[in-house]
Amino acid sequence: MCSVFSLLAPYLAMALSMGPGVDSQLDPAARNEARVELLERQMPLGPRSAKALGMSVQWRKQFDVDSFRAMYTSNGAVFLINTNNEVVMFDLKDGRYKWISFGGGASDMIIDVVYVPEQDKVLVIRSNSILTLAGGTGFPTLTKATQSSVQPLDWLAATPGVMFRDTYIYGGLSGEIAWQAWDLGFSSKAHRIGRRIAEPPVLAGGIVIASSRDGVLAALDASSGSLLWSKKLLDHISGEPATSNRLIFVASRDQHLRAINANDGKGRWSRLFEQPLQSGPTLIDDAVYQQVPNTGLVKLEALPTNAPEGVVTWTAEDVSGDVIATAGELLLTFDPIRNVLQTVSARTGSVDATAQINRLSLINAEDGMLLLLGGNGELECLGTAGRH
Repeated sequence: MCSVFSLLAPYLAMALSMGPGVDSQLDPAARNEARVELLERQMPLGPRSAKALGMSVQWRKQFDVDSFRAMYTSNGAVFLINTNNEVVMFDLKDGRYKWISFGGGASDMIIDVVYVPEQDKVLVIRSNSILTLAGGTGFPTLTKATQSSVQPLDWLAATPGVMFRDTYIYGGLSGEIAWQAWDLGFSSKAHRIGRRIAEPPVLAGGIVIASSRDGVLAALDASSGSLLWSKKLLDHISGEPATSNRLIFVASRDQHLRAINANDGKGRWSRLFEQPLQSGPTLIDDAVYQQVPNTGLVKLEALPTNAPEGVVTWTAEDVSGDVIATAGELLLTFDPIRNVLQTVSARTGSVDATAQINRLSLINAEDGMLLLLGGNGELECLGTAGRH
């Protein structure tokens, strides 16, 4: 049996080696400058680049190269999935390592990891089952009804889900929206809305918004599972909808950005663009931001008056990314094709700063934190002044 140290060693290398590039004979100011320059080259986003974007480095970790294939954040926790389907848990705030545990076999497909702090449990969602782990130790823990740490899913999961009270609501492979009573260990209900679910379901108050590959957009009561309304779009939606308690904002491959009443499905406004939309919108305060191919980032009023086609506030042609967070009074955008972060004025759309990410492997933004995993195993957490 391997030792605890040998099992954990790849995940406990917490300090970056400064290497031979820093000359010990240099004066303190020069040594510090050399360290900063080395970090600029080694980390996904160096300290200078982060500062230019209005962000600060909260913590850094170093792992084996090519160890991880997925990253999830949930309720103040970070989870990394390695190529052996092991789950590693960290604290999002300070990067403190917690544990490494079995997450699935070689044939299991892990599609989501959820931390439930009220019960100190971690749910590892696989395509056909949920594995329940203890939040404090990572050891498997039993569910109430089944007395097993593994609960089967009656409907194969195709998307990550959302938590609503004591249920996990996810999208099924055959077009179902399914409710899993995870604490008891069984499925409670499901409703088929169309072909395979296109994007993860989202919550708008007590309403579940879901969509299928064949262009059906539907709203279901989160408590009862009953269908409230559905409508057939000209094509499937792109990315997750942005939601408020009253409205949902949906981008579609049919070139439309729509604002729809969450309660009855009636359209508030609809904007037609010249290209199919490839990503979802972002709602911040009273504005909706949408990336439009060959056009740039577009800002629209969320609640325009007497404007069935919506109202565009500005268009930033030199911004190619989606809004993923805010940094003070600025928007933070990310272009996954070019691996570029930009800060953009929310008032005018002008670019404040641009930074190229080094060797990016995975990215995640949550709770005012931006997590970057580099191609050489560098995990970096940066703080922003807001959240999307």
